[in-house]
Amino acid sequence: MKPLLFVALDGLTKRERETLEIAEQLSEIKGNFGFKVNLDYLLKRGVEDALENVQQFGRPVFTDLKMWNGRRTMTSVIENLVNMGVDYLNVYALADDLLPEAIQIVEGSKTKVLALTVLTHYTEGYCQEHFYRSFGGTVRHFAEVAIKVGCHGIILPGTTLEIVRDLEIIKTVPGIRPEWYEDTRHKQIVTPGEAIRNGADIIVVGIPITKTKNPSESLEKILVEME
Repeated sequence: MKPLLFVALDGLTKRERETLEIAEQLSEIKGNFGFKVNLDYLLKRGVEDALENVQQFGRPVFTDLKMWNGRRTMTSVIENLVNMGVDYLNVYALADDLLPEAIQIVEGSKTKVLALTVLTHYTEGYCQEHFYRSFGGTVRHFAEVAIKVGCHGIILPGTTLEIVRDLEIIKTVPGIRPEWYEDTRHKQIVTPGEAIRNGADIIVVGIPITKTKNPSESLEKILVEME
């Protein structure tokens, strides 16, 4: 697949008008990108209104729910998102055998399910304490779980792409930081170019675009780096 970028619209909950204006501005730029919407905004606005606000720009939409619920709840949520034309949604790979029935809901639709392996702020110590595996071993384990239960892709730190290079599955990398943007929020960071060269199919970028003086220019720079 052609590398895809999702711009994280994390400011929607507290700065809705400003963030939607930025999204409208960005939507005019040529390139393979879409918008990511977080759970807090979906809860504040209601799923239907929230998605309509973002889908109006005609770009792919990724709902970042990080679900890990029972079969009924996940099936119900996914069914609603499919009916509303969401392009990507995510679940925790930890949900394991609770997932297949829910994932079946997307069959025949454009919606794809991504399984979260580990978050980018996790560390080696965290994974050893809670999963009894190395950081890389934890990513590999949950990537294999995702394939087993039928997910279309995985979400993983860019620093671990080499560990799953042999797996035939969509690879999504959050926490992307260009060299020209300094930030310490994420422990596991890579540049847009590094992520794509190392096998990422999708990258997620937020504040290096939305919180710069010229969001359009920042987006264009990252799209060029992805090439």
